[in-house]
Amino acid sequence: MRRDMDLVRTILMAIEKSRDDEPASIRLPVRAYDDLHLSYHVRLLKEAGYIHAIENHRMDGIAWTPHSLTWQGHDFLDAVRDDAIWADVKQAAITPEGDAPAEILYALALERVKRKVGLA
Repeated sequence: MRRDMDLVRTILMAIEKSRDDEPASIRLPVRAYDDLHLSYHVRLLKEAGYIHAIENHRMDGIAWTPHSLTWQGHDFLDAVRDDAIWADVKQAAITPEGDAPAEILYALALERVKRKVGLA
């Protein structure tokens, strides 16, 4: 399964909007993605250190439930939150052949945020 950075950003935003003490309060964008894609991306975000997540063992396999953002997750989300910045970063670094690593996307977004606030 390919990593979908739009879904990554959407999941981070959904977690941020939720209450940190209640994983069940997190509403993920289930209309556009199936449970397998959501769980896979939640696991990837946990492995990357962007979120805290809970591993749930079910009869049909393992599902991951997001819990809260980490400091690193907040930083990444703050860098890519602006729709215009995100569109610019995607145009520069996300191609049909594959996405740039998250660190590159973060660096590109941070560069654009700095420019926006007059630091570059």
